Amino acid sequence: MNWGGFGTLDGWLAIVGLAIGTFAIRYSFIGLLAGKKLPPRFERALQLAVPAIFAALVVPLILFQNNQLNLAMRWPHAVAAIITGIYAGWRGGMLVSLLIGMACLHTLLWFFP
Repeated sequence: MNWGGFGTLDGWLAIVGLAIGTFAIRYSFIGLLAGKKLPPRFERALQLAVPAIFAALVVPLILFQNNQLNLAMRWPHAVAAIITGIYAGWRGGMLVSLLIGMACLHTLLWFFP
């Protein structure tokens, strides 16, 4: 069944199913655990989840080009990422780390085109 510009019934069932699943996952943390004290190890794991996800997204972009490891062409990106990681581990925070990483990368690309 085609509903004109609105897609098919299967598509809408998939969207509704994903919406219900997303709500259930979020509610399990926000609604059911609200006001409850979590174990310290679990709280620490949740704090480390965001940097781990960010690293999992960024590292392949830095190290790979055309689905192949290419450090010869991407070395300025790798150096800027290492400097940014060292600063972020030392001082913490996101905004200043991001600015330092951008400054390092653009400086390296300017001096070594």
